[in-house]
Amino acid sequence: MTTAPVVEPLTVRALLLGREERAPDALAETLHAHRAAAGVIPGGRGLTPAADRAVGIELATVVNGFLDLDLVTLVAAGWSRYQALTEAARRTHRHPGSEEVVALATHTITSAHHPSVDLLVDGAPTATVGVDLTVVFKITGLVAVVRDGLLVAVRSGQCAVEAKLAVRDIVVASRKGRLDLPATLRLREPVDLMPHRAAPPPPPRPPTPPPAPPPPPPVRWGHVDGQGDRR
Repeated sequence: MTTAPVVEPLTVRALLLGREERAPDALAETLHAHRAAAGVIPGGRGLTPAADRAVGIELATVVNGFLDLDLVTLVAAGWSRYQALTEAARRTHRHPGSEEVVALATHTITSAHHPSVDLLVDGAPTATVGVDLTVVFKITGLVAVVRDGLLVAVRSGQCAVEAKLAVRDIVVASRKGRLDLPATLRLREPVDLMPHRAAPPPPPRPPTPPPAPPPPPPVRWGHVDGQGDRR
C-alpha cells in the first residue's frame, strides 16, 4: 500500500490512481498486472492475447467511471449521521442566524460501494464482474461550525483517508492520503446536515385580479328634425 497526497480534484480516482487524465490507462495496467480480468469471459480460453487485453481495457473504462466520487461529499454524508452535528443543525435551523461550535472526538467514517459490470458477447450477457470500493476516513480533533442547519466551516481537524478497490475479489489498488479539512471546506459550499428536511412551502400565489367590467353600451348618433323625429 502506498501513500498519496490528495490534491484537486478531490476524488477517489485521484487518490487511487493519481492524475485524472492518466487514470483509465493506469487502471487498465493494474487490472492486467493483477490478472483481474483474466478468464473473465466463460469459455473464452480461445481469446488471443490482444482480445483478452481489449476486454481488460473495456472493463477498466467502466470501473474508472465508478471512481468519480468526491471525497468531501463522502465524508459529509457520514457527518450527517452524527448526533452532535445533527442536533446542532436542528437547533440552528429553528433559530435562523444562530451558530454553534461543535467538537467531535476521534471518529471513523466508512463509505462502501459494490457496483457490478455486466459483460455482453454478441449482445448476450455472459458474465457479471463484481467491484468493491471502500473508503475509510479517520478524523481527529474536529471542531465544526454549524449555522442555519449547515456545516459552514471546520476550524481544526485532521483527516486520514484510505481507499481500496477490488475487482473480482482481487485488490487492484489501495492508497492512503490526507485531507486538509479546514482549507478544503473553506472553498466549498456549506454542507447540509439536514438533507431530508422538508422543502419550504411554495410562495403564495398572487390574488386573482377581478374580472374586467363589461364594455359600455354602444352610443347611437343622429339628429332630431323639427317634428321630433330622429334621422
